[in-house]
Amino acid sequence: MNFTRRSFCALSGVAAASVLGLGLAGCGGQAPQAETKAEGPADEASQDYLTQGKGEHLVCGVTGKLIKIAPAIVADKLGYFEEEGCDVEFQQIALNDAMTALTSNQLDMDLFGVVPACTYVSQGAKAYIFGGTILNGSEICALDSFDRELKTAADYKGLRIGVNRPETGQMVFKEWLQDEGLDINGGDVTFTYFDNDQGGFEAVKKGEFDLYITNNAQGFVQRGNGIKVVATVKQYAGDYPCCRQNCSEQALHEKYLSLVDFETALLRGYKTYKQEPDTVIPLLVDYSGQEEAYVRAAMYGTDDYDNVMDPSPDPNRNAVLKFYDTLKNIGEIDKATAYSMDDYVVTSIYRTALDTLLEREPDEQLWKNLDQAYAKNNE
Repeated sequence: MNFTRRSFCALSGVAAASVLGLGLAGCGGQAPQAETKAEGPADEASQDYLTQGKGEHLVCGVTGKLIKIAPAIVADKLGYFEEEGCDVEFQQIALNDAMTALTSNQLDMDLFGVVPACTYVSQGAKAYIFGGTILNGSEICALDSFDRELKTAADYKGLRIGVNRPETGQMVFKEWLQDEGLDINGGDVTFTYFDNDQGGFEAVKKGEFDLYITNNAQGFVQRGNGIKVVATVKQYAGDYPCCRQNCSEQALHEKYLSLVDFETALLRGYKTYKQEPDTVIPLLVDYSGQEEAYVRAAMYGTDDYDNVMDPSPDPNRNAVLKFYDTLKNIGEIDKATAYSMDDYVVTSIYRTALDTLLEREPDEQLWKNLDQAYAKNNE
């Protein structure tokens, strides 16, 4: 990817100035309070923007060299963005800066977590989810010697659990335990946050915690170091949203067709990811600097390791709205918030891009499968 820092300092400066004192605690931090109720696309008097904004320059924020944005990496490396007429500039930006810059219209879009978007919307800011980046992804790890059966919520009673703070799955997992009747505030299960995996795994190895909830493939990395994957959040809670494609209000209303072109190229990258792993893996190795074995395990799994992460581009509106309620139910956002997420999950961009590809390749089974999934996930 042709990442640039051309406007990074300016973005960070505007972000900091717009919300003095803002500090996100991982992906679940608090957003600035808005003075007026935010309005979504359904409140707009005109829908003209749906046919405008072709050929606009898009600035997309990303962080680090994470391969979980594989379809975007593939689309960039193989020239799909250019072929679709999408002028996109990828910029490295910190998580804390990204959503702030986006909600102040200083960043067009980002490929970041679902928690910041929900948190900001819950407090009146405008951030729109228009596509997916990752579904699922959380692993529950323990010592190799751990032999407790973990089939029901009751099996977790009394366990000490460390969690990687930004991990979306740990929030979904907490709600599942709570819905099953457990006290997640220390009465039945104890949760302790870690800001990095090294500290979390070391605490498990020292016997300070029974389990550690972390991101996809970290269990693979720890194999041979006394750690194994004993469960996944998905096996209890089903599919849940993780990273999303988020955009600003200005990008939505002034660059709509450019976002459609972005999504069309991204879907093509997803097709290549699904169908041509031998093409994709070297691209991701080159992009990330990670070893081939790790990239293969993280993105495709191996004979003895199941990857739980799915880089699905579907916006999955139903799951996002459910997750918004999850954040309220476990106290991550104000249960009494006056702001609804309903108007801030925009599915039409993805729908239009998918329709474009269905028209181009009507016999392509992947597009048919995504079409069927769209009806289930968004309607």
